[in-house]
Amino acid sequence: MAFAKTRYGKIHYTVKGEGPVVVLVRGLGRWSVHWYGWDIELAKSFKVITFDSKGLGSSTVPMRPWHTMKELTEDVAAILKHERIDSAHIIGTSLGGKIALEFALTHSPMAKSITVIAASIGGSGHTRISGAAAKMLIEAPWKLGKIYPELARLLTSPSSPDELRAKLARDWLAEDKKHRKPTFTVIGQLLAAWRFRNWERLSKIRCPVHVITGKDDLFVPRGNSLFLHEKIPGSTFTEVEKAGHEPHIDQPEAMAKVVAQFIKKHDPSA
Repeated sequence: MAFAKTRYGKIHYTVKGEGPVVVLVRGLGRWSVHWYGWDIELAKSFKVITFDSKGLGSSTVPMRPWHTMKELTEDVAAILKHERIDSAHIIGTSLGGKIALEFALTHSPMAKSITVIAASIGGSGHTRISGAAAKMLIEAPWKLGKIYPELARLLTSPSSPDELRAKLARDWLAEDKKHRKPTFTVIGQLLAAWRFRNWERLSKIRCPVHVITGKDDLFVPRGNSLFLHEKIPGSTFTEVEKAGHEPHIDQPEAMAKVVAQFIKKHDPSA
């Protein structure tokens, strides 16, 4: 366990493994514990950094309604500077994918490559989240602990075992109770995500980009990932079979292989 100091507080992070540096960036209302062991799988080949974003987990930096995606990238930059790491491969899922995109734009020298998993951006012509996902988010503040079975259903593939979804729901509820995730943090993240709409900037990304989507994503329509792939010159696109919005949960080994192949292609040190 370690902390990177910022002007607003401390960002909690952990480091596992050896090799090329990979930073994992979680999505909406999630933090480092929610990688569900995939960080350990990747740590067999890489030096993996996971962290708790603003307002979540053990970090003390608050998430404010006026924060933009640029402010969220500062968490990643602060950690790399604290570890004296010049550059890293950034892997983000959902909201974390948007953070990875912004990081490649605002901290270009520090991004060796980015992998964007199940992210959406305005202007694609597709809904940014599904109707079922929007309904769940609207009801979440009033349903409190009752949303977790539905959340597990929306984030995984319909082909995944019912036992897996039931276990995810229990584990997520327990973690949220432990850390008392504040509702205003999630609202702040949603506002930052909504403001991230200028897709014309994506053509300015200079590092290698890998866009990944789960074929069975029930949360973010896959057309959003196809749109990102089309708008980022030279990007690589991968669709993972029998995987939902968080393919690292449905297909952890397959996802680790896909990610490793991309990084090794673009990093001679791997």
